[in-house]
Amino acid sequence: MSRQDRLKGRTAFVTGGGGGIGRAVCGRLTAEGAAVIVADIGLEPAERVAADLRDGGGDAFAVQLDVADRGSWEAAVAALPEPFRAVDILVNVAGIVRDRSLVKMSDADWSAVLDVNLRGTWLGCQTAFRLVGDRGWGRIVNIASTAMLGTFGQANYSASKAGVVGLTRTAALEGARRGILVNAVAPGVVETSIVEGVPEAIRAQWVGKTPIGRLGKPEEIAAIVAFLASDDASYITGQTIVADGGATTGDY
Repeated sequence: MSRQDRLKGRTAFVTGGGGGIGRAVCGRLTAEGAAVIVADIGLEPAERVAADLRDGGGDAFAVQLDVADRGSWEAAVAALPEPFRAVDILVNVAGIVRDRSLVKMSDADWSAVLDVNLRGTWLGCQTAFRLVGDRGWGRIVNIASTAMLGTFGQANYSASKAGVVGLTRTAALEGARRGILVNAVAPGVVETSIVEGVPEAIRAQWVGKTPIGRLGKPEEIAAIVAFLASDDASYITGQTIVADGGATTGDY
């Protein structure tokens, strides 16, 4: 089976699909033959990505989704047209940051990040378990971060991403009997719109700490997601793959 049809016949649901890593994931899964549901809190960016995928010959549908809200998940699933209802793959990409030092962090900053990054991933896993049901084949890929190891000024973000890793391991144990494999990818610093706004001096520091000598690309994370979503990863579950150019190699 070629890479072009590795996911042929599968349907993938991607949260945070309207930009950055999510957009790259949608593009890669489509390129490998999957029909893709592009979910984002902003319907307009989701529709743009879905339209681009269709223009490229892919099969895509856009839906609005607030991952932290259970009712929004239910509404998003209810809005899916019949061809997209048999979801096989869920990729939990949606996430936010609200950086502040520990003593200055507000209740709102803490709760917002935990709600989107961790609660949103939990609700996604619950939804995927129900959508896959008893069909006996499913994949969940959660996006964690090397911030799971701790990052100055990111107590909320680090806690949420460490939580995603623990959630992934538990969901893998519970999903195995259903044929659902659950894994995570933990990127380091990746070239997204958020990173583009960071001062050049800080970006240079990040690059200097990365043995490969550059920041990651969204497409590189998407490639790992596509592998974990495929039958090539049929004996992998409960794992977190770190993709950071070697930056945290000495930190474990």
